[in-house]
Amino acid sequence: MKVTNVRFIERDFYKQMIETNSDLLTNNQIEKILNTADSYWLDLTFKFFEDGSLTIIDNYTELHFPLSNLKGAAFDFYVKQRITMIRANLEAKILQTA
Repeated sequence: MKVTNVRFIERDFYKQMIETNSDLLTNNQIEKILNTADSYWLDLTFKFFEDGSLTIIDNYTELHFPLSNLKGAAFDFYVKQRITMIRANLEAKILQTA
């Protein structure tokens, strides 16, 4: 069975978002903003299986992370990844029948 592993690092997600949306902030300023957030940043590995099942691993604890606990950017990331995989699966099936 095919497995696709995708890593999500919440701090990097927000850093990229700030860099993309702000031309005026330097890298040092962005780092200061993220450091002052004083937040617990998620670091997750999503394992998407060919049959549609999913396993999420917290990379800090190496324990299973329940889908129901996903919030904010991590949930958004999951939804976008799932949509991308569904779309790719449908396109592959269309090509097979053509």
